Amino acid sequence: MAGLGVDAAAPPQSAGSEERGPMETFFIVNPSAGSGRAMRAWRRLQELVGAPLAGRFTKGLGHASELAVEAAQEGYPLVVAVGGDGTANETVNGLMQLPPHRRPAFGQLPAGTGNDFARNVGLPRRVDQWARMLREPRLRSLDLGEVNGRFFLNATGVGFDAEVAYLADKMPTLIAGTFTYMVSLAVKLFTYRSQPMRIQVDDTRLEERCFLTAVGNLPHIGGGIRICPGARADDGLFEVVVVGDVSHLEVLRVLPRAFSGNHVTHPKVRVLAGRRVIIDSDAPLHLQADGEVFSGLPAHFEVHPAALQLLVPASAAASEPAPAALQDEAAPSLIQPASPDG
Repeated sequence: MAGLGVDAAAPPQSAGSEERGPMETFFIVNPSAGSGRAMRAWRRLQELVGAPLAGRFTKGLGHASELAVEAAQEGYPLVVAVGGDGTANETVNGLMQLPPHRRPAFGQLPAGTGNDFARNVGLPRRVDQWARMLREPRLRSLDLGEVNGRFFLNATGVGFDAEVAYLADKMPTLIAGTFTYMVSLAVKLFTYRSQPMRIQVDDTRLEERCFLTAVGNLPHIGGGIRICPGARADDGLFEVVVVGDVSHLEVLRVLPRAFSGNHVTHPKVRVLAGRRVIIDSDAPLHLQADGEVFSGLPAHFEVHPAALQLLVPASAAASEPAPAALQDEAAPSLIQPASPDG
């Protein structure tokens, strides 16, 4: 837009800037997210808003968490992650270091590769549509999951999905992210075997060979796989999907159905629900949470009901698979257009 007086390539203002202007939103921008998508979204947002935006660029792993804490300490009522699921996860983990009465609301401008969180809660991906949320904001309570001291938004897994992510992380960084994941998926489809797992969901205990076990706060992982189709981030419960000892042929038949969530009808798939989950194994398995890979079982999971307030569009209640039963509430405008002289 012409005449806004905004450098679309400018970095966000520092949290310590004395002049915050009318903005009450702090942006955490991951410049490397989505192979440049985050930077393009950031430039477009500056053009649409027409005023300087407070925030910082991330500089590496874990930096988004640090910036989220700084923003909360500066008194910002809303902290927005501009990037993908990894940036959102780090930002949330930073916010959860604050006590509830000092914890800002959370938002995401989705600009990553998979964008599962945005898909789960119905966030718009077009920047012009997203910008309207700031002028007419609505907040909803959002459950979070916690595993071994780390919070997650979407779903976690032990078994096949985590081993695919682990292999992808080990591949050369010169290979594009989506291609790396697809290569890892193809390799593990023919080399991975079901592993012995001990699973406890509240008072229910299982011990069997499993292809994977997914613990869902929200349905999607892996860029659109609806692994826990009944998971909702408003009911104080995890959905736990246990895929038993399936053959490679069965995997090839079941995997395409996971994009619609129909895999749960397979006779070797069991669905449970609970507030606390423990997964252990004698095999050296990994754990993935929001796409990030960790080592070390047993994995202890716990739901944190209504842990955050989430910025959502007014239309989110009608979106699927957004958690439609979340309690939404109007919020004061958190960002305003620049004044004629500003």
